[in-house]
Amino acid sequence: MLVTAQPFGFGPASAAALLADELAPSCGRLGYIGAGHTLDLQHRPPYAAVHDVTGLPGPARLDRLRQLGEDYDLLLTAMDFPMAALARRAGLRVAVYDALTWYWPHFPAVVHDPSVLYLAQDFFGVRERVATEDALTGRAVVVAPLVTPGPRRQGGGGHVLVNLAGLHNPFWHPRETAAYARLMVAAVRAGTPAGLRVVVAAGRLTADELAGRSGGPAGPVACGPGTTVGTYRRAEVLRLTSTAAYAFMTPGLGNVYDAAATGVPTVWLPPANNTQGLQAALLREHGYCDDRVDWADLGLAVDHRAPEPVAMAALAAAVRETGDDRRLRVLLAGRVTETSAALDREAPGLAHALLRRFGHGGVRDAAAEVLKWTQRRGR
Repeated sequence: MLVTAQPFGFGPASAAALLADELAPSCGRLGYIGAGHTLDLQHRPPYAAVHDVTGLPGPARLDRLRQLGEDYDLLLTAMDFPMAALARRAGLRVAVYDALTWYWPHFPAVVHDPSVLYLAQDFFGVRERVATEDALTGRAVVVAPLVTPGPRRQGGGGHVLVNLAGLHNPFWHPRETAAYARLMVAAVRAGTPAGLRVVVAAGRLTADELAGRSGGPAGPVACGPGTTVGTYRRAEVLRLTSTAAYAFMTPGLGNVYDAAATGVPTVWLPPANNTQGLQAALLREHGYCDDRVDWADLGLAVDHRAPEPVAMAALAAAVRETGDDRRLRVLLAGRVTETSAALDREAPGLAHALLRRFGHGGVRDAAAEVLKWTQRRGR
């Protein structure tokens, strides 16, 4: 089996890593093929090989898949739909895990391929959407979120967690990603009470930017007074989350379900992409949001339902404008201070109840469905 992940945020890469761990004992050969920051979360083991295709155009990736087809039978993708389409052309069976079934205005074309297994992660409106898609009948399965309940929340760990997963995407220049990270860390640091450290979890490129280094160790390293940054394996992220006094996180679904799994009181940071903005709004609408900071709080409202390139351009403009305007940076720090002061740090965060609504442990069910699919279907 080959595994791959969409290079958009960290949610797909994290999902790929979880699925690989679960499937490894059942695979004669397990490999990863992918690009860019998705490689930060893929390790050997469980993979026997990691195939880096960073910078390769589509035709070259197709050639690589055709070569690898001699050693692999199936491609399992966490939302990398172009790679899934190339894998079908290369003669590989394909299974798709999708955390954004609730969002797509139209399903990506490869999802309509009758030979493709489609695994939809449950969220608001997902079951209803799948049930109305006749083309998915017999090959779509709704699975619970991949997370399992994390370490029992301890709190009092002496730190505030800032989880910046989900910043890297094809619409933002790396300087905008770095600018966003610096803005948020500075705002949290300014509003953190004395006696609490700030611990930042971020991808390797973002961590390097915050630490002012190039190609350093995964972390943690200092990135300001009382502040450290690192790129952590999942088990360590969950430990840092469960022991935090409270957390600030980008509102990607991976972070949403980490907050749910650990019960940490959480303030959602201003969105770094359009789906994050929509997810934060859904959490508030349905009562699963402790609090959030939004660009609209700074007078920089963004229409997250606009076409993705338009919304992403508006978000990048909000980052630039805030970085250039001291008044807006003061407003941001003030909102961060206000929201953290209002948190109930004794009770579990409201996101914890998401596990009761949508379940957990979906990684086992998703892996089982993939294995059943391989037994039922030929190429």
